[in-house]
Amino acid sequence: MRGVAGNMSAERAITGTPITGGSERPSRTFGEGRVCADPRCKIRLSMYNNGKYCYQHEPKAVPRTRGRKIA
Repeated sequence: MRGVAGNMSAERAITGTPITGGSERPSRTFGEGRVCADPRCKIRLSMYNNGKYCYQHEPKAVPRTRGRKIA
């Protein structure tokens, strides 16, 4: 029985399409050379970061869970 199952799996092949990045639209960019809006900070922001602040100075946001405010 082992040989029969081996032959059956050899006859069936699974194929797929390769993953390529060419068909997707390019990532949004928000300008190069921008710095954090905090006056004491000189960190350059990524061109993919649409905020005004770096991670350290971004104002903290509290998410809502099931309609209730957590903090």
